[in-house]
Amino acid sequence: MEMTQPHSRFSQLLDVYNGYPLALIAALLLHFLVLAALVVSGFTDPPLNPEIVQPSIRAFTIDENPQLRNEREAKQRQAAADAAAAERRRQQERERQRAEDAAAAERQRQQELDQQRAEQAAAEERRRQAELDRQRQEQAAAEERRRQQELDRQRQEQAEAEQRRREAELAQQRAEQEAAREAAAAAAAEVARTEQQMVMAYTGVIHDLIRQNWSRPPSARNGMTAVFRIQMVPTGDILDVELVQSSGDFAFDRAAESAIYRVGRFQELQGMPINLFNENFRSLLLTFRPEDLLN
Repeated sequence: MEMTQPHSRFSQLLDVYNGYPLALIAALLLHFLVLAALVVSGFTDPPLNPEIVQPSIRAFTIDENPQLRNEREAKQRQAAADAAAAERRRQQERERQRAEDAAAAERQRQQELDQQRAEQAAAEERRRQAELDRQRQEQAAAEERRRQQELDRQRQEQAEAEQRRREAELAQQRAEQEAAREAAAAAAAEVARTEQQMVMAYTGVIHDLIRQNWSRPPSARNGMTAVFRIQMVPTGDILDVELVQSSGDFAFDRAAESAIYRVGRFQELQGMPINLFNENFRSLLLTFRPEDLLN
């Protein structure tokens, strides 16, 4: 608010005096004096309840000073101009604020769009990475399956090769064993033939030696048979002679036993293989018949 200086008030009074008639000024002064007297009397007189008398107020029509009216109108115009300017400033401020709000909203929208794009790009990158990972995993799994199949195939081939090798070895072993059995059988047959021949040969020697020492008694008759078991050692010495089956003729039996003891030792048996001796000559049965046949 502007402060009014004293000289300005005095100038305004002079202007009022210059613009209005003297009678009007005197009437105003009179009314002012009456009001001042009433106020003073109200403070000095004792309180009474007098009858209130309404003061009579006269109204005067005062013509407005043209200069003041011009100034007032100029002030009103200035105030209107100031108000319009203020309104324009407020409007400009509102427009600026709206522009700033719009710019802020646009920035916010742009940031949200950028964030959405970034999120979409990140989601797309994650999806792409997930797809790549899935493809790599599938490729790795396929490669692992292929490698495993290859290993299985190799193991199968190795197992089949090993099976064929074992079967071949078994076949070869069976063939060798069969050949060995055949050879052993042939050898055994040969040995058997040889041993049989040797047994027959040594038996013939024993028969000849006993026959040379046997004298058939006069009581001997055809059909008589005496069987003796003789026990010998590898040196050919006779350990024991046992009559297993009697001919029924004492003289015949006695003559046969005596023929065995007279031999005493079969020296020809000393060079015989021990197994052949044990199987055939350690315990030997000799049969005597009157026909001079010794089996």
